[in-house]
Amino acid sequence: HRHSQNAFRFVVEGEGVWTVVNGDPVRMSRGDLLLTPGWAFHGHHNVATEPMAWIDGLDIPFSQQMDVGFFEFGAERVTDNATPNYSQGERLWGHPGLRPLSGLQDAVSSPLSAYRWEHTDRALTEQLLLEDEGQPATVGLGHAAVRYTNPTTGGDVMPTIRCEFNRLRAGTETPMRQEVGSSVFQVFEGSGAVVLGGETRKLEKGDIFVVPSWVGWQLEAETQFDLFRFSDAPIIERLNFMRTMVDGK
Repeated sequence: HRHSQNAFRFVVEGEGVWTVVNGDPVRMSRGDLLLTPGWAFHGHHNVATEPMAWIDGLDIPFSQQMDVGFFEFGAERVTDNATPNYSQGERLWGHPGLRPLSGLQDAVSSPLSAYRWEHTDRALTEQLLLEDEGQPATVGLGHAAVRYTNPTTGGDVMPTIRCEFNRLRAGTETPMRQEVGSSVFQVFEGSGAVVLGGETRKLEKGDIFVVPSWVGWQLEAETQFDLFRFSDAPIIERLNFMRTMVDGK
């Protein structure tokens, strides 16, 4: 099926599933971010013997409020049951700093179908190593972070959803901050806490928590603390409603 809502999948557990987006089979592995842009036909198939789990993130609340939701069934089965290591989108767009001349037109959503955990992990690791070398590579002391981007524009992967990943060293905490717009966090690895609206909540691997608009929040890392985050920031920024307040700044 397909729908006008934009969607992504972030894998939290397991192996052996391929998502097929507009006929392109995309391998799904733990820590990978997979995109299903609005109005792209998609389905899934599991060739393993064990179940697999991922987070689906969509812009359904915004689409519902704006009354722009459309849905359509496609084929009765997944259109391609192949299991390639790399999707067509990755083979064309997954080369750092290189853009194919066949794709010079900017795309609303990223044409890169998968953002692999190995690259995310390496980017975060290198930020912290550079910090150790005295370079200004992190967003805060002991706090590495990356944003998944559309290689055709340098902007967000989809027009309505922002996806980021954060890593905190053990014993690190972020400053308290407030932001317009809502965010969802998933604890990918490690343990710690979130101070949310003045209340401290303990967190461990697999937990999910939501930060509503303009509610103060702060992260505290007990161990190395890895968190995936997605938000409606692209909508808020486009409408010029974005406001941020950070303690001490």
